[in-house]
Amino acid sequence: MTKPVGWCATWLPLIKIAQAICHFIVIIMFLDGRAQWYMYNAIFIFSFLALFFSFFTILLRFFELTDLHIMSFNFAAMIINFLLMSISLAFSGLLIWDICNMREGPIKIRYHQRLPPANIGNDAWIRRCVVAATSLLLAGILYLITYLKLRSVSSN
Repeated sequence: MTKPVGWCATWLPLIKIAQAICHFIVIIMFLDGRAQWYMYNAIFIFSFLALFFSFFTILLRFFELTDLHIMSFNFAAMIINFLLMSISLAFSGLLIWDICNMREGPIKIRYHQRLPPANIGNDAWIRRCVVAATSLLLAGILYLITYLKLRSVSSN
């Protein structure tokens, strides 16, 4: 059984696609230069996993494969959305802290293993981190909206 094609224009798929776009932007920003600091790799891998989760939940809901024997699918989705929201906001805060340190100069970023790649440069890398932090912040807000909407749907 599947949902009608118009279902793709409802709130849940649109929010999930927006979350996927936010994580895709983070992936693009961290394709180069993520070897500077191990946290950039962690954010990069997290974005891949969150991107997969966003598309996977859209497919599960579209094909109505939401029968879990342990708990309701909405409850599991709420837990995962809350977890992804927390991680997205934490990584965004970490990037904001890192951006502030990078603006202070190289003496403040001794925790980085390497300098930004020469083809990117320090200022361009800071701008990339700003874009990634903003995307993660927006993704966290979208996960919060999804969590709250699922909570109100499951309570009815």
